[in-house]
Amino acid sequence: MSSANPPVVKKILQVNGEINDELDFAIMNYLLTKRGSGYTACQPQLVELDNDKKAIKMNIDHTFIDQDNRLMGLGIVGTMFIDYDSLHVTFCSSSDDLVKNIEKLKIAGIKPQPRPKGKY
Repeated sequence: MSSANPPVVKKILQVNGEINDELDFAIMNYLLTKRGSGYTACQPQLVELDNDKKAIKMNIDHTFIDQDNRLMGLGIVGTMFIDYDSLHVTFCSSSDDLVKNIEKLKIAGIKPQPRPKGKY
């Protein structure tokens, strides 16, 4: 399902957009079951890959609920790509990479910021 390296983006076709509720649910479920809790897909872009296929590129934010019941995000810790035609995940950052990137943000002194409720 996922390869070791992310695909190469040849062109950004749409800088930002929206995904429908069904795809949003499927992506959240994928992250929860394949990578664990604490990750939210955000910032969808429609891209063209170097193999001339279209894909939806989404960043992965490290998110959690704080002691005041607010949704907080530490920052972008990975990426995922969804094939535009089949809507299958073709790449997702590995669990190890996600954890390493969380640690990098913490070491850099990045503080969690409130995130809006709802989709990305």
